[in-house]
Amino acid sequence: MIRVAGSTSGLHYSGLGAGRTQRERHHMAGKPTIVFVNNSRETFTPVVSGAIATCVLNVGRVALAQGYDCPVITRKAIGVDEYEWPGLRFVRAIKWPSPLPAKLLRIRRRLTGWRAPDQWVYAHDVLAELKRLRPQVAIVNNDPEVAVFLSRRLPSVQVVHWFHNLEMSSDRFRRQYARDRRLRSVAVSAYVARAIEQIYKLRPFTVSTVLNGVDTEQFGTERTSPIPTVGFVGRLSVEKAPDILADACVRVAERGTRFRLQIVGDTNFGFSAGNPFYDRLNARIADLEQQGIEVVRTGHLDRTRIAGALAASDIHVTPSRWDEPCALTILEGLASGQAVVGSATGGTPELISDAGLLFPRDDAGALADVLDGLIRDPEARAAWGARARRRAESLTWARTWDGLASAAGVRETEAG
Repeated sequence: MIRVAGSTSGLHYSGLGAGRTQRERHHMAGKPTIVFVNNSRETFTPVVSGAIATCVLNVGRVALAQGYDCPVITRKAIGVDEYEWPGLRFVRAIKWPSPLPAKLLRIRRRLTGWRAPDQWVYAHDVLAELKRLRPQVAIVNNDPEVAVFLSRRLPSVQVVHWFHNLEMSSDRFRRQYARDRRLRSVAVSAYVARAIEQIYKLRPFTVSTVLNGVDTEQFGTERTSPIPTVGFVGRLSVEKAPDILADACVRVAERGTRFRLQIVGDTNFGFSAGNPFYDRLNARIADLEQQGIEVVRTGHLDRTRIAGALAASDIHVTPSRWDEPCALTILEGLASGQAVVGSATGGTPELISDAGLLFPRDDAGALADVLDGLIRDPEARAAWGARARRRAESLTWARTWDGLASAAGVRETEAG
């Protein structure tokens, strides 16, 4: 595990240029230093971190392989090892709960515009690290306030803001974002890009669209399920709509169709918290089991175990009722060669394209019809699985990195 705080990677070379650090060699070779600034609410681990950390990890690996120096600035996780990374830099950990009363926090948000009590602290810590690193580019992840703050204080650094979803800011920061002509913006789907332009009052088509990617080599296409298995991977939360999937599966079972349901995930990273929604979901799963349908619940799995879980299902369902920006779980379902089904929300239609099946948001009946047809028809499942895999092979992390690098002007810098 490499944990570097306040130093370069510490790697040295013999022969020509001996004694110089890796970062100095990059500068000599003309390769710009590109810093990834993790989201202020995110960590950088394979166990308790979310989709943003996964995106930074995989895009950063491509950039490293191409010879760029790519430090990552992030919060430090408590009690969990981070991803191995050359030049990982930590800033102060999140402190919850805040010592200030809720009323004072609301007043401070109105006065300053900062979204969270510690976001301002995070921005200043990141600024100090960037002054030490002196990069050419800083890619800020889903923190428009931090992006504006850094762009105004580091005129020599090209700041790129990577919108991973429809991230809202205060009126003050939205106005500042729109006025900053140096900031460059990238979004994970055209849906997110157009919504950001409207909400932030940006000129049309000034936010670049760069879809997320997937490493197909990590996912096999061989199925290990003993009978047709419907799979779900995600949080067991209202916005992810596992209840719609459970309702649809009950309807399919009532038609006499035999299958298995696999649910990967819990209400949060590694634990399940009771609430009325979770209780209702459990009740619907119990209804399904009473009809003789096997339900496999794995709980939370870290990133290294997802591929194995996907191999155990045949139909990958993302039933979200919220507007999915560019769901990694869909990309992983495509890569595993399953028949992929998703609700027609947010960026899901453009991500799936013609490689999967869509159903209307919150329509358990429509989803049941799709599932029943796929469960009963193995040839259709195989055909959709092949189309899914081909789609995944076109959505590489190298493609995502190329889009980010283009937005940052890195290609032009190298050419010049």
